[in-house]
Amino acid sequence: MGKLVVHMFMTLDGVIQAPGGLDEDREDGFGYGGWQTPYVDAESGQLIAADYARLDALLLGRKTYEIFAPYWQQAPASNPFTKLLNEKPKYVASRTLTSVDWNNSKLLDADVTTSVPLLKERYTEVHVAGSSDLIQTLLRHELIDRMNIWQFPVLLGKGKRFFGDGTIPTALQLLESRTFSKGTVLLRYELAGKPSFGNMA
Repeated sequence: MGKLVVHMFMTLDGVIQAPGGLDEDREDGFGYGGWQTPYVDAESGQLIAADYARLDALLLGRKTYEIFAPYWQQAPASNPFTKLLNEKPKYVASRTLTSVDWNNSKLLDADVTTSVPLLKERYTEVHVAGSSDLIQTLLRHELIDRMNIWQFPVLLGKGKRFFGDGTIPTALQLLESRTFSKGTVLLRYELAGKPSFGNMA
């Protein structure tokens, strides 16, 4: 059985909306797009690229697909992600889309609770980028194996948050933590079932 790996870029207060560009996602009047950019350094950039290079297939929610598809189809070839993301198989979870036209993209045929396990049987590593609504569904059904959370030293106070209302209580095991020159922290987690509770007294 393959692994499902989540990548998430997140502010210290949990905002995940539009990390990469000013106009990436202005939903609900979000005006802080591109907040990740000042904190990228060569070392973290190389590690992000190396992580993505291991994917065998990419799983996306509708909103992230609609952001990614037009951008990466026109992205410069000099960007190391362009060839990778355009060529690898991509699967889109959506209740509203009837077709997808990005190269090697396919709509999932069934509910994610049945279609994602089939992807994990087929591929060694299925990666999820963005797609916060989809991730909550994957968490509820215990379909995620690892999470790579990149936390950036900035507070925004508004915007879509990774762990918001409806997050399912889940225990995590820290596999690795790394700090980079501009204050970014990488936290690699493996999901470890339900949380346990005790009394400090």
